[in-house]
Parts: sequence; C-alpha cells; structure tokens
Amino acid sequence: MIQRRQLLAAGACVLGAPALVRAQGYKGEYRLSLVVGPGTTWYTAAENFAQLVRERTAGRINMRLYPAASLVQGAQDRELAAMRQGTIDVLVGTTVNWAGTVKDFTTFLLPYLMPDTKAVDAVLASDALNKDFYDIIRRAGAEPLASGEYGNIQLLNAKRRIAKPADVAGLKIRTVATPLQQDVMNALKANPTTMSWADAQAALASGAVDGLTLTLEQALAYKVATLGQKQVTRWNVFNELIHFLVAGPVFKTWTPEDQQLVRAAAKDAAVELTRQVRKPVDDTLKQQGFEVYSPSAEEIAQWKAAVHPVYDKWKASLNTGLIGKIEQAVAQAK
Repeated sequence: MIQRRQLLAAGACVLGAPALVRAQGYKGEYRLSLVVGPGTTWYTAAENFAQLVRERTAGRINMRLYPAASLVQGAQDRELAAMRQGTIDVLVGTTVNWAGTVKDFTTFLLPYLMPDTKAVDAVLASDALNKDFYDIIRRAGAEPLASGEYGNIQLLNAKRRIAKPADVAGLKIRTVATPLQQDVMNALKANPTTMSWADAQAALASGAVDGLTLTLEQALAYKVATLGQKQVTRWNVFNELIHFLVAGPVFKTWTPEDQQLVRAAAKDAAVELTRQVRKPVDDTLKQQGFEVYSPSAEEIAQWKAAVHPVYDKWKASLNTGLIGKIEQAVAQAK
C-alpha cells in the first residue's frame, strides 16, 4: 500500500508540473520575432538562445522563432509596438529598427561611433550600455537581457567600385527605414530608398535599385552577388549591436530562478554571436564572386569627414549624455 501511494504521489508531481506552470502565468509558447531568416548569424543566435532557454528551464519556457518580421507582416519597424500590444513576446534585433517608436534607439547607428572591435568590446562592457541604454529599453516596455555585435554594415552596389564619398553620388541605395541612415546617404549625394527585403531583392535584380547596405555575412547568406551586387566597400561607417529583449510584462510572470536562467542563456548566445560575426569571410566572398575594396586611411578620413555633419546633427537631437559616455568608453579603448 505504501509503495502504491508513493507511485501515485510521484505521478501526480509529474502530471501536475504543466498545470503549475500555467498557474504561474507561463505560456505554452513565446513568440520570438526577428527580421532575418535562416542562414545568418543573427538567426542562428536567436535559435541558439531559444534552445538554451528551453534546455535550462527544463521546457518551462519554449520560444518559437518568427523570422522575416512575419508577426508584423515584414514591417520590421513595427516590432516594438507589437511587443507592447502583446503580439510579440521576445525580440532579438537591432534597436534602430524600433527607433520610430523610441528615438534614442538610433544611438548605435551614429556613423563611426564604434569603428573597430576594440570599440565594440568597450561598449559591450560599459555602464553606458548595460545601465544607461538598458534603462531606456526598460522605459520602452522591454527587459534587456544581453547584447552582442551585429557587425559592420558595408556598402554594396552593382555599378562600380566605390573608394571615396564622391563615388556614391547619384546611386540609388536601399536603406533601412531610419532617417539617420537616409541622412548619411543624402550627405553623400546618393538617393536613399526604403523598401522591404522582399521588394528590395526584385528591385536589385532588375536594376531599379543600384545598391544596398548589409553586413558581409548577410550578403553571403542572401547571395546578393546573384542580384548583381558584387562591388563591396569596407567603409565601416555603421556597426550596430543586436539585443536580446523580453516584453516587460512577460518577464515578470517568470520566477526569479527562470529569469536568471533566461538572462544567462541570452548572455551566452550574445557572446557566441559576437564570435561568429568576427570570423573572416574574405575567401567565401571571393568564391561567391564579390569584389571587395578596402579604402585607404586617407579615403577613410574622407568618409568620416563627409558624414561628420550627420553625426553632429543626430547627437544633438538624441541623448547627448548617453552618447558622451559611449564616446568616452571608445576613447579609453583606443
């Protein structure tokens, strides 16, 4: 009799676990939105994060990936608003995509803010990011878990080798939906064009658009050389961060223990993301037919001078205290 009671009690514990999770307010599935699709390090990082969370919480927290911003019909600038409305539970992405909702999210797109990996590492370890910027994210309704490097966003085109700012003049360049990046293109006398990635592929293939900005690993993953975009310029104007966020109300439904497990999983995924982003890709670029040009120090100085007015304009309109702290962290890294 005692043995039978013990077996029944054990079975009740197992069967009762899902009910206990539901009673705590846990969902059966958490919707994770990201802009990119499979094949990119960004997607792999989100996938790795979701897997680590599932394993470390023993299945209590299951995240399902929704790539290509599919939860907002591809409108990546609407992700944060959708999170606030409860449509999205988790975000893995760059804050510039949500800058239309929170202007200060434009900060990390400032041209030449983080010119090299030392600068990125300094920012990732700084209070400017982990305290000041994360507080901005929390006020926007999300809980920041971790951040990793996105990688330099380079300039690609189908027309000609671009070495200096004057070479961009007149080219129609697809950009993300942010006024700052459009201001950069206008400063270079290019023609910035905003469109979804699906529309961009057709426009690039037909020649209706001359070029675009992408990280090199994304250029490889999307095989944009097949769209004629074979000329690559390592201008290193932009280098963003990818952030792992959970909707504030959702995060609060988890136990403190699970909150810690999820945060640790995000940090591990962010570290691996940064490591993957920094892997050399030159050989693969050549194999896919890309022609890569690295501007000289003199030419980089020209690029910096050309976009500096944009930097000054946007710094004045954003959180100058935060940007000053980021600049200080970068300067100390040098």
